[in-house]
Amino acid sequence: YNNVFKAPPTKQGLKLRQQHLSQKYNSPNHKKMSIFRSSLPMFSHRTQLLQTIESNQVTVLCAETGAGKTTQCPQYILEDCYEKGNGDKVNIICTQPRRISAITVAERVAHEMDVALGKEVG
Repeated sequence: YNNVFKAPPTKQGLKLRQQHLSQKYNSPNHKKMSIFRSSLPMFSHRTQLLQTIESNQVTVLCAETGAGKTTQCPQYILEDCYEKGNGDKVNIICTQPRRISAITVAERVAHEMDVALGKEVG
């Protein structure tokens, strides 16, 4: 992820950025989802989290159950890359101890991002 933070935007990345921002702000679910996401404990740590990840090779994140570690942090990283025009350079992989957990998380993140499961998420 550090390389993505420091890389200059690419044409494909800028195109993805425009698509992402257009989709994000034109989505009927965006306002509702933004309110929900901002209510999660992790939201107040978004900037600090991204700065920590950017300046360290390894970041260990510890927080209470339900804080948004699994669903919000990957979205913050992806959104940050989109905003910088580097969304085409990042792959975020989240693991879960059981298949059903992985499926459930993927479904939730896809819903929150308002994207089809299996495209950007899944």
